[in-house]
Amino acid sequence: MRTFLLLLAPVLLSGNLFSQDLIVTADGDSMNCRITRIKGDNIYFTFRYKDEIRSTLLPVSQVRYHQTGYYQVSEVPDGRVARKQDYRHFRLALNGGFGYHLARISDDVPDDFVSYAKRMKSGLNLNGDMAYYISEVVGIGLRYSLFKTSNEMNDIYVEDEFGNRRYGIMSDDLAIHFIGPSMSTRLLSRNKKNELVTNLSLGYIHYFNDKVVVDSYNITGGTIGMSLDITYDIGITEKISLGIQASLLSASLYSYNYDNGVTIQKVQLEAGGYENLSRVDLSFGIRFSL
Repeated sequence: MRTFLLLLAPVLLSGNLFSQDLIVTADGDSMNCRITRIKGDNIYFTFRYKDEIRSTLLPVSQVRYHQTGYYQVSEVPDGRVARKQDYRHFRLALNGGFGYHLARISDDVPDDFVSYAKRMKSGLNLNGDMAYYISEVVGIGLRYSLFKTSNEMNDIYVEDEFGNRRYGIMSDDLAIHFIGPSMSTRLLSRNKKNELVTNLSLGYIHYFNDKVVVDSYNITGGTIGMSLDITYDIGITEKISLGIQASLLSASLYSYNYDNGVTIQKVQLEAGGYENLSRVDLSFGIRFSL
């Protein structure tokens, strides 16, 4: 609940963005007006001139000071303000980077395989976010992420109940997919070029491991997980930004299917033995905004 309140805080505060505002020009003139937007090098505002309501703009270079919510009484009736939606509605983010599983290595793993298991904890992370903003600070969208890691070890053996040994390799080729709807909030810098974006997603996770322990088989499973990521975007052009993103995925796998190419067996994990899929990701990427 605390997370949702933090995400919604910008929405609750945004109601005061348009009130009775003050502009002080470079010549020292003060104006009681309504600032409707600040874009590029201009400030757009609506003001009363004699008995008329006019909308105009001033270059930032000609404004000494401006403040929203300065006056208690507005000279401009609320219904006469043309509030243009000058914010960017659509955002597409593509990222790539590093992922690390948070689950501890089980005490049941033999000492000879601990380093192998440690290598499987880290891997490549690719993800993408698409959001449509219904206001300047709140949007809805879709998130997808992929985590991949692999490892291989030679000269291992398996032994049957009669003591017969078969030698070969051990390998894992693991892929974890996440997809789900998301809620996005963003805080824009004063010049509207940079953004602090938070995405909260609830979605489906598909687990697939193409595994070899002398013999080949694969393990597949599915579960529900939650993803939280925080991104800071730095505007390069009006529509393109570069960003750094930190993400947390929280999920557990409760069952999986074991397929040896002949039969498929469903394995139900017991409480306390669930497969922890939680991980942290650090990634970098490009964003496109419209």
